[in-house]
Amino acid sequence: MIRFSDRQVVVTREFGVRVIDMSATGCLVESRRSIEVGTIGTLRVRLGSEECYDDVEVVRCEAVEDSPAIYHVGVRLLRTKPRHPGSIRHAVAHRATSLAPSELARLM
Repeated sequence: MIRFSDRQVVVTREFGVRVIDMSATGCLVESRRSIEVGTIGTLRVRLGSEECYDDVEVVRCEAVEDSPAIYHVGVRLLRTKPRHPGSIRHAVAHRATSLAPSELARLM
């Protein structure tokens, strides 16, 4: 007989978010669901034609004023793996080196 108390279980759930802001250390996304602070997950985004992803931790979740069904969620990009092509951290750093200063201010 298997005792489940001896096994670690991971539950995953996938849902869409809209990226509002992105930096080399984190993102602000908009969600139709509240996400508990401390939640660990993977954020996947499309930047141009490139799909990027990184592990993230939710550090803030607040209902948008006058829109109780929409939440602004702050996530911190975790360094669980080295920065690599295909990671959000790599894409932000790569784009930052090729942008004009006015564009860089919007990205960072």
